[in-house]
Amino acid sequence: MPRTFSAGRSPAPRFAARRLSPLRGAALVLALALCSACAPMRAQPPQPRPLSAKAGTTYDYLEYQALLQQMARTASVARMSPEAFARTLALQKAAAQALDRVIAKESAPSLYTDKAFLYWNPEQASEARAILAEGLAKFPGDYNLTTALANAYLMENNLTEAAKVLAAYLAHQDNMALRERLGQLYVDSEQPEKALETLKRIPAKERSPETLFQMARAEARLGHRAAAIQALKKLVKQNPEHLEAWVELAFQQELDKDYSSAVATYTQILELGATREDIRQRIENGGGDGREDIRLRVVGLWLKLNSPDKALETALASSGSKPFILAASLLFLNESYSAQASTLLDVLATQPPVPGEYFFYKAVIAHDGEGNPQKALQFLDLVPESDPHFSQALQFRIQLLYTLGREHEAVALMDQGMRLYPGQSRFPLLQAGYLIEKKRLDEAKTVLEQALADRPDDEDLLYQLGAVLDRQGDRKTAIGIMQKIVAKNPDHADALNYIGYTLAEEGHDLERALSLIKKADRLKPENGYIVDSLAWAYFRLGRLDEAWKHIQHAITLTKDDPTMWEHYGDIAKQSGRAAQAKKGYQNALKFNHEHPDRIKKKMGTK
Repeated sequence: MPRTFSAGRSPAPRFAARRLSPLRGAALVLALALCSACAPMRAQPPQPRPLSAKAGTTYDYLEYQALLQQMARTASVARMSPEAFARTLALQKAAAQALDRVIAKESAPSLYTDKAFLYWNPEQASEARAILAEGLAKFPGDYNLTTALANAYLMENNLTEAAKVLAAYLAHQDNMALRERLGQLYVDSEQPEKALETLKRIPAKERSPETLFQMARAEARLGHRAAAIQALKKLVKQNPEHLEAWVELAFQQELDKDYSSAVATYTQILELGATREDIRQRIENGGGDGREDIRLRVVGLWLKLNSPDKALETALASSGSKPFILAASLLFLNESYSAQASTLLDVLATQPPVPGEYFFYKAVIAHDGEGNPQKALQFLDLVPESDPHFSQALQFRIQLLYTLGREHEAVALMDQGMRLYPGQSRFPLLQAGYLIEKKRLDEAKTVLEQALADRPDDEDLLYQLGAVLDRQGDRKTAIGIMQKIVAKNPDHADALNYIGYTLAEEGHDLERALSLIKKADRLKPENGYIVDSLAWAYFRLGRLDEAWKHIQHAITLTKDDPTMWEHYGDIAKQSGRAAQAKKGYQNALKFNHEHPDRIKKKMGTK
């Protein structure tokens, strides 16, 4: 929803209309020069009445207007010329000084808003805000200064302070438009209780569709989904062109797992957009989800309803844009509907040139959906080296060739990737992974250290180096690397797990170990290795019931890890579960444990 406020319902300012065109022209062009992505404000600059006839004040004000006209001319080329940009800033400063002289002689609220709008861009928002706050301190309760100051805070995305400004105004004088906007701000800042309290003070007969919409949003965020859905249904029935209400209704129906109703609602939105030009433009230009975004949600919902044919029909009815086709194909792939994904992707092949993503996705389908790696390789070979997705295709080819036992070809492609993409970490990681699997740890370490020389803070390279050092028995250096990663990124789940598991394995600081592993589990849930670490930390702490629960879960997530099965056996044995302990040790041997003699000793067979 837009977060600006219109001053259209405000009391008439003290001064009559004047200066609107030059002010908006110069201020807007300057804002564009400073930030080309800045969105236009809904609020219009206030239009004060003529100043007094005092010659000095009139002269200063006319100078301010002349400077604004010059700003409009120089700012139009400021983004292309450093000299014009500097000149624009100088004119801005001079215009502000001219207004300061007027304010010193004959102050008025509108002069503060005029001065603030000179700085109306994100880079100078704090200056605009300070000017408006000064004006509001001098003219408390002024509507235009209040709305402008709230908008200045919103330009900085500071919803809390914007809400405080509006609440302070409403504490002394009521205004239904501002009360509605304050309610919206409370909803947007996750304060639904305050939102409802604010909006309910608007008499029922005076509640606009927007007020009712914000009340429904507040109910939804309070968890009152049934009430929200009922209110939204009533609202769209009375106001069928209220697009935001339709979108919110569909979203709430999705959350309620009423997928059939959500499909019907989204379909209604698409039909409205197809038949009404104003609604279509609102969908496509930021009034809510884009038409293709909405269509994509419908595809996903049909898949949740186990109706892949309906989903495909919906997808094929789209504009056929590449981003949509690729996104929809991924939805089908994620639900294992490879045939539908392939049919949809073929839309991209109908209009040459065929994008590289087409061949890449067809390779994924051939491999994952059809179990045909040779066919996947044939598609990948069609991705040209000039294509932006060639790097991904190269990585996929390496993995396929290695799986097919064509190691020499895979290694050659690793070298090619490192030559073509020296700035990417993926190819050194692939090469290091290959060398680790071949137990050529010194070579793997060299590859990683060379890559880190160019990218010393790369977390993936650092983590892999730590893993190599751990395998080489240099656990002290390895844990130092993991701590470096966590210092930079406290949410690196794998590094947290490594540190926690190492502490548990060594029997040091077990409570901290458990805390680190729990955090890793929150960040990366349902990861077999992390769940195994949790079980081992509980085991080391002597909390056998929790250890047993977690190790049982771990082996359902990762079924063929020999160390995990050893842990299963140890925890079962310590818990008095002899049969399960035997099963764990047998599986540890089955999956080629690195220390089979140790396992046999635990089984009592050696």
